[in-house]
Amino acid sequence: MPNRRLLRPNKTDRPTRLTRRQLLLAGALLGFGGIVWETEHLVVTRHRLEVRGLRTSCRVVQLSDLHRSWCVPESFIARVVTCAKRLRPDVLLLSGDFVTKHSAYIASCARQLSRLHPPQGVYAVLGNHDYRCDQWQGAPAVQEGLQAVGIQMLTNRSLKLDCGLRLVGLDDCETGSPDPDAAFGRLTPGEPLLAFTHNPLLFDVLCGFPCVTLAGHTHGGQIYIPGITPLFMDERARYLRGWFQKPQWPGRMYVSCGLGTIAIPARFNAPAEIALFDLVPA
Repeated sequence: MPNRRLLRPNKTDRPTRLTRRQLLLAGALLGFGGIVWETEHLVVTRHRLEVRGLRTSCRVVQLSDLHRSWCVPESFIARVVTCAKRLRPDVLLLSGDFVTKHSAYIASCARQLSRLHPPQGVYAVLGNHDYRCDQWQGAPAVQEGLQAVGIQMLTNRSLKLDCGLRLVGLDDCETGSPDPDAAFGRLTPGEPLLAFTHNPLLFDVLCGFPCVTLAGHTHGGQIYIPGITPLFMDERARYLRGWFQKPQWPGRMYVSCGLGTIAIPARFNAPAEIALFDLVPA
């Protein structure tokens, strides 16, 4: 069976020899001009998935790690939303970390997200920063801010879309309480599935389910220096970005580089990403 120890929330930060903040600041010194351009640049990655049991084609767009804060202005969120609208998704998934430290930023973030009206809905789960903001008190405010603009929270539950796809949302495995048994509990054999969560480490459990999982959290390293950045990312380096699959397990996972930044408004070798998935009947 997949490793289920990750289902226990961990609300303590592990000590590291060099903090992520220090790594980001050091990396920023390597080429500020190019880093600033990459921070402002949006990349759309496109993926085609053949899904058995799907009645009709479905276009899914994933936005992750918006991190509205002092270093991620509302104007950037607005540009992300405009780009996402142009892709004409049928459904839009928001995989957590809407704010960084303060829930007060959710109002401006949600104001921009309210412009998204895909025909089959907008769905969200929370990320670790959403739970930790306001000294661990801000998650309800973040959730309420999203729901106030019509975004549906899909925490440890599922729903069936018009195209026949069963959409499954799971809580963050570091700061929340993911419950795969509840989330996948309403499935019927052979039903087409798509899961999403914030932290890709949950794939150690979700790899046992016959579906694709979408995740974020890692920022693709944010300041990615080959051979160096992974050394300071502890377990996150195992699923840094892109596609993953474990031998002999049916599940696959895609990890987005996300969109916003933390600590400093900079990215290097890890551009802000909007992930697009065209699901077609197999």
